[in-house]
Amino acid sequence: MRTHPLNVSYLVVGLIFVGLAGSWALRQSGVIDFGEVRWMIPATLVLAGAIGLVASAAKGAAKRRRTKEVDDYDPYYYDTSYNDSEGEAR
Repeated sequence: MRTHPLNVSYLVVGLIFVGLAGSWALRQSGVIDFGEVRWMIPATLVLAGAIGLVASAAKGAAKRRRTKEVDDYDPYYYDTSYNDSEGEAR
């Protein structure tokens, strides 16, 4: 099954949105006060950026791995050590 490719910028924007919405919800419910919200927003941005960097690096590593596998394939390579049905090497 082929998966949809990862778009790192959409991932980061989604994480920022979830972080901001979560901090707003915690503030509205009274779980945290305004002083605690002030450090949650920058923490959300830093965390989303770090996750974006890791995702970007992982995507780049996977792309290099796929490119190397394609580059290693030689359609004109002929294995001369192949034995035919009579046991003799060609």
